[in-house]
Amino acid sequence: KLTISSDINDKRAWAPCFSTEGVKLPTGYYFGMSATTGDLSDAHDVISIKTYELDTADGVSKEERPNIQPETEFVVTPKREHKEDPEPSTSGIKKFFIGLLVILGIIVVVLVGIKIYQNRQENSRKRFY
Repeated sequence: KLTISSDINDKRAWAPCFSTEGVKLPTGYYFGMSATTGDLSDAHDVISIKTYELDTADGVSKEERPNIQPETEFVVTPKREHKEDPEPSTSGIKKFFIGLLVILGIIVVVLVGIKIYQNRQENSRKRFY
């Protein structure tokens, strides 16, 4: 039997995530963990992993154990709502360059406006009498 439990709130109150019967695991493998939040960074701590060697399944000797294929007879998945992934946020560098382009655009518009104003002022002073 394989049971996965988690303590999300660090209260030493382990809640079962899933459990399955009839798991066959070979020897010589490693357990690995991974986690993601979707944000730029976050910390995930694996406090402990407890493994116990139970009896070998009937009909399998300890010498055959490294050669078996990992498998399980039945898996029950938890029932939970499907949530859509949020739209990816723009990165800091992307925001910087967008802001820089906006500022440069405003400067160009202001300089063109000043040039047009100066030309109109100059043309209004040139009167032929």
